Amino acid sequence: MYQLEFHNLEQRMSKLLNLIEVYKFAYVTNHKKKSQYKMEVHKFIEQEYNSFKQDALYQASLFHYNYFTFLSNQIEDPLDELTIGNTSKHIDLIQQRLLHIHQLLSYYL
Repeated sequence: MYQLEFHNLEQRMSKLLNLIEVYKFAYVTNHKKKSQYKMEVHKFIEQEYNSFKQDALYQASLFHYNYFTFLSNQIEDPLDELTIGNTSKHIDLIQQRLLHIHQLLSYYL
C-alpha cells in the first residue's frame, strides 16, 4: 500500500511538471492560450494543496512533505510573468525544484 502512495505521488508530480512545461512553451512562443495554461497550472496546484492539507498527506513521508512545501511556496508566490527579468528562467527554476523532488522519489521507487 505504501508503494502505491509513492506511485500516486510520482504521477501527481509528473502531471504538474507537464503542465508547467506546457505553460513555459506557451510563454516562449507567445501562444494565444498562454493565460489558459497558466490558469490550469494554478488550478492544479490549488487542488493538490487542498487535497494534501485536507487528508494530511504531507505527514506520510519526506517526499510528500517536500512536495507539500513546494505547493505551499507556489500558493504564496504563484507562477506568474515577471515585469522585469527573464520569466522563462524563473519558470525553469521552479521546474528544477520540482524535478529534484521527483528525481529523488524516482530513485527510491
